[in-house]
Amino acid sequence: MKKWLILAFLLIALSAYASSAILRSINDPLLCAGCHATEYKNYLAPGNNSVLPAHKENNITCIECHSQQGLQGNLAAKRIVLDFIILNKTYPVINKLFASNTSYNTSLNVSEFSILTANCTKCHDIKKIKIQTLNHSNASNCEKCHIFHKEPPKQEVSFWKRIGEGGHRNRTCSDCHGTDVTRLDELPQCTKCHTPHQKGAQWDRSVCLGCHNDPHLPVKDSVFKGAITKEMCSVCHNRVYQTLTIYDSKHNKNVPSCTNCHPQHKKAKSCMDCHVPHGPFHSGSRCSSCHGYVAGCKDCHTNPHAPLSGLPVITGGDQWQEYAKQAGKKK
Repeated sequence: MKKWLILAFLLIALSAYASSAILRSINDPLLCAGCHATEYKNYLAPGNNSVLPAHKENNITCIECHSQQGLQGNLAAKRIVLDFIILNKTYPVINKLFASNTSYNTSLNVSEFSILTANCTKCHDIKKIKIQTLNHSNASNCEKCHIFHKEPPKQEVSFWKRIGEGGHRNRTCSDCHGTDVTRLDELPQCTKCHTPHQKGAQWDRSVCLGCHNDPHLPVKDSVFKGAITKEMCSVCHNRVYQTLTIYDSKHNKNVPSCTNCHPQHKKAKSCMDCHVPHGPFHSGSRCSSCHGYVAGCKDCHTNPHAPLSGLPVITGGDQWQEYAKQAGKKK
């Protein structure tokens, strides 16, 4: 009888230890990694502006966020996870022994998974936040602004750093987007604060963003997007526009937009991207007619917005050579 009591005691102790070990494992985020690999990866290496580091510093684990209020809510969440662990360990054996087809879907009550929904209100007093914190009066969803497990948009520079630089430095989000957090997706018009470069222009923000393509760092040296007309460029580059239209060369007639040659502000494509210099335009010339005196197109065609301006009419190879010599001396 005594031996049975000892055996029973050992079994109870072993069971208690195993249960304790399993309950401890439920608190370990690594347990969740099996099914939630991306979320676990972002937990280990949070993206810019993620709130996860602050939670990790306070030893807040997955189950503490993904459970409901109180001890009962915490235990209910752990029970679901525990059921899942037990099933994961036992159902392959059960299926093999009894030739059955037990699966997660047939063994677990999937409707209970809503208990595992993250609950910010366990720790954060939403009523106080809405009253005391700027721009939270109409907050309906924490994840709309605060990054948790999701991958943040890839950016060359952190959003908060960008908003602290450029023409919009020292501005707050609400200056442009208003104070209603439920309508932050409604992008503001630039003309709310800015006067268009062209007097009287009624520009939509898409026109402004053609040049200032990042409103959080509105610099001029940007990559152009969309249909940028020559007239739009003329607002800042009027002299160039006048030259282009007055001389009305093929660069004006056949090229619909300045961005065809200038895909980025203050940057220009190579002439070779469009022209074959040894073709019919320079008929009668030889390599030695030009090279040795000039190196490239711009030595002779000094103004690409009026490429034939100041050039003589040339009919033969000797004339090419003579003009190349003159152009070379001017360099």
